[in-house]
Amino acid sequence: MIEPIGNQYIVARPVYSANAFAEDHKKKLRYHKTFLDNLKVCCSCSTQKAKRIALSLFPIASWLPAYRIKEWLLSDIVSGISTGLVAVLQGLAFALLVSIPPSYGLYAAFFPVITYFFLGTSKHISVGPFPVLSMMVGAVVLRLVPTTSTMSLDIFNSSMSNDSSTDEYKVMVAATVTVLSGIIQLVMGVLQFGFVVIYLSESLISGFTTAAAIHVLVSQLKFILQLQVPAHTDPFSIFKTVIATGVSYGFDFKNRFNVAVVGKMQSGFQPPITPDIQIFQDTIGDSFGIAIVGFAVAFSVASVYSLKYDYPIDGNQELIALGVSNIFGGSFRGFAASTSLSRSGVQESTGGKTQIAGLLSAIIVLIVIVAIGFLLEPLQKSVLAALALGNLKGMLMQFAEIGRLWRKDKYDCLIWIMTFIFAIVLGLGLGLAASVAFQLLTIVFRTQFPKCSILANVGRSNIYKNKKDYSDMYEPEGVKIFRCPSPIYFANIQFFKQKLTDAVGFNPLRILRKRNKALKKIRKLQKKGLLQVTPKGFICTIDGFKDSEDELDSHQIEELDQPINLADLPFQIDWNADLPVNIVVPKISLHSLILDFSAVSFLDISSMRGLKKILQEFMRIKVDVYIVGTDDDFIEKLVQCEFFDDEVKDSIFFLTIHDAILQILMKKDDSTSKFNSSQGKDAKFDFTINTNGGLRNRECQVPVETKF
Repeated sequence: MIEPIGNQYIVARPVYSANAFAEDHKKKLRYHKTFLDNLKVCCSCSTQKAKRIALSLFPIASWLPAYRIKEWLLSDIVSGISTGLVAVLQGLAFALLVSIPPSYGLYAAFFPVITYFFLGTSKHISVGPFPVLSMMVGAVVLRLVPTTSTMSLDIFNSSMSNDSSTDEYKVMVAATVTVLSGIIQLVMGVLQFGFVVIYLSESLISGFTTAAAIHVLVSQLKFILQLQVPAHTDPFSIFKTVIATGVSYGFDFKNRFNVAVVGKMQSGFQPPITPDIQIFQDTIGDSFGIAIVGFAVAFSVASVYSLKYDYPIDGNQELIALGVSNIFGGSFRGFAASTSLSRSGVQESTGGKTQIAGLLSAIIVLIVIVAIGFLLEPLQKSVLAALALGNLKGMLMQFAEIGRLWRKDKYDCLIWIMTFIFAIVLGLGLGLAASVAFQLLTIVFRTQFPKCSILANVGRSNIYKNKKDYSDMYEPEGVKIFRCPSPIYFANIQFFKQKLTDAVGFNPLRILRKRNKALKKIRKLQKKGLLQVTPKGFICTIDGFKDSEDELDSHQIEELDQPINLADLPFQIDWNADLPVNIVVPKISLHSLILDFSAVSFLDISSMRGLKKILQEFMRIKVDVYIVGTDDDFIEKLVQCEFFDDEVKDSIFFLTIHDAILQILMKKDDSTSKFNSSQGKDAKFDFTINTNGGLRNRECQVPVETKF
């Protein structure tokens, strides 16, 4: 029952262990679904399920019938034209990052938009080339083409010049990588792997895109300065390209007057290509990174607009949409697509309401491809490079994140810095892999070395806080409350044990061994008749007793680790009292240990064995152990793993710290421990901690209407 008194409350209920609570409140035995159960649900068929799947695969069927022509069409037309013009220039500019002729960038700006129109769930993002992805694809192109371009000559018409055949093979590599990354995205979407984006934190994405912006900046210098700089893709390649640019500028720039332009723009579309299986094998790792980064960027931008305009997006469907877009675009000689932040900003800020604006932007690109592309032929590559650099402003401004993250979270700041360094030094592909590994390592580090603490009572109530944080703290005599704020697993079980040992001030295994060794000596004295026991303690009839302190073998050590057995002795031993001469055992004042596991989400098999050994060691030296705060699934997992036995029982689990404290105090207070036999079954009592460590009970007068 609960009694409200002003801004305070009084709760009167029994002291509950986990077992007692389950018994009193008739806990249900729930059936947990297995993998086969979920598989049966997935494989079941119904009309409603088929309709739901169709609508999820083709979101256009949901929003297009509800399209408000009068309210939205004009805005979408204006937005589509504006976005289309930007898409044309960005497609040409980002093709330079892929190291292919600029005209192929128009294909990357057209085909993905068409498929996303039917399959995408975001109403505002503009799908197409993205500088980071273009740079990643370009790194693969530069890595493969110099070493394999000679092998490509038999693929294409022998009448082609060396330059044209090289460009064609570059396009083949870029398209093949794009198709493979699209296949990876499609498979992940079908398998419902949209959650993979959670492994890329905001700090990692920010650091990675900033490093990619630096790569883009360096790669475009040769176009802006009209330089011929050899391509490098190995680690530390960025430094070679800076150095090479500086040397070329210092020694050769003034002799170069020819200006590079976009050049010949073919009207219409070229036939689709068949991806090269050998390139598939050589670029599987790169394609996986491109697939993940492309999805992460698109999903993060889509999430911003979905929150702003209050509509849902589906991560798995986004993977499917991007996957099909990349497969479709790559088959028609395009390169990897995601979404450009600046282009999406244009589409949204100019009034775009739906993907109708995206479709109209694709029509603008289509007009350029089939009709007016020749107007762009005189456009200088340096202008396109400058346009590409203009899109980097937002990413380069992310350097300001370092200071903000340092003030908020040192780990996130370290992730940002290390991601930036990895991506700069190792390149975008290896840099991304190293960054994800480092990020996961920081998570392991945080959980491997958790900030354990000792708790105590605050305000003589049921509130328990870190003993170091408050001045007015109450800690019952002989009781320690130890809190672990992280999962316990194989990597931190030893750290947990060490922290627990430091908290209680002694090693329970050492105490156990000392007591068993002392017990051996006492048995020898007792058998020889040299030891007498009086109410005041032991009396030894000899002045000294020497026992061999030879080094113990493993079998003897195992004996010392066993529970203390006093059954064969005619007396009891108080280990905190004075023992016979020359027998010394460390004295401990601790009689109860409470482990707060409210933040422990799981244990693995290795840590279970370690935890059980720790519990046994404390119990064998007569320290009662209580575990509090765990949920039912935690205990069920221990039962499945056969954690409990005659020594470690499931009765050690209590609902809260306060329940365990009251149980301990009742156990130590004789007057309180007898109240059940002298009171009626229906009487209710509230136990309050006194400052002297005892219990005070009072009968609660609670109004009838507040009883639950």
